[in-house]
This record gives sequence, C-alpha cells and structure tokens, in this order.
Amino acid sequence: MSKSIVTPEKRKEYSDRHKESNPDWKEKHAVLNKRWITNNRERYNQLKAEYRFKLKVDAISHYSGGTMQCAICGFGADLDALCLDHINDDGAEHRKALKCGGRGNSGGTTIYERFKALGWLPGLQVLCANCNTIKAIRLRRGSTAAAQYEIIKAKPDRSRK
Repeated sequence: MSKSIVTPEKRKEYSDRHKESNPDWKEKHAVLNKRWITNNRERYNQLKAEYRFKLKVDAISHYSGGTMQCAICGFGADLDALCLDHINDDGAEHRKALKCGGRGNSGGTTIYERFKALGWLPGLQVLCANCNTIKAIRLRRGSTAAAQYEIIKAKPDRSRK
C-alpha cells in the first residue's frame, strides 16, 4: 500500500471543507491554542523567537539585496544592529496606512509580516542602528554635523570669561 502525498492544494482543500463543516472551528482552535501555549510556555516562546528572527532575516536579506549590510556604511557583523529604514522618511505615514506601529498598535514583527504579505513594498533600505540614528538627527536638525559645526564656529563666542 503506497502512501499518498499531500500537496499544499489538497491541504487547503481539506482545510476549507473542514471550516465549512465546522462553523465554530475558530473558537475551538483558539481554546486549544491557548491551552497549548499555557502548557508549553517555554516551547512557545522559543518558537515565536525563531519565527520573529526568521522574519527579520527575510526582510533584511530582501531589502539589502542579499548583502545583509547597512546601505550607508556597509556594517553587517551583527544582524541585531540592522533595521529597516524608509528612504523618503515617510515611515510614520506608512505604518499608519498599514495600521501597525504606534501606540495601541503592534509593530516590530507585525510590520515585517505585512511587508512580506504585501510582496516586499518598495521604498525601504537596510541601515545599521548608528546610520539610522544619524539620519534621524540630521533630519531633525536639517543639516550634517560638519555643517552645523561650521555655523557654530562662525558665530562669536558669547560664553562668559
């Protein structure tokens, strides 16, 4: 007797039939999931951490063109120091449109999930934490540190002597 291969299409077909014949499946599964999580908290936390890390790897890999490095300085020694950056500085509007991030909304993993589900949206790049912070400071200040230093240097010293 040969074992039949279950294709993703067959699995989806079975799942759809199951959902149609069991209208309260969602509530039943929610109870079962909650019970499993309660009884297997450590394993659940481990699986979620692995899931979140894989999502981040997928996002960083995609938006860095596979280099897994900062678009500005080339840093790539530690994945935890890399993050996604909106090239046009429209991240707040983008997160609002996607309904993720901000107070009362989820961010982090959710935004990676949304980007992946929507087909890796354009307009993002990978930056290291340092370059991302420097970019934000310059955006607020309106100039580079060197330009700001020249402005300060050109002003007369008004400190007390």
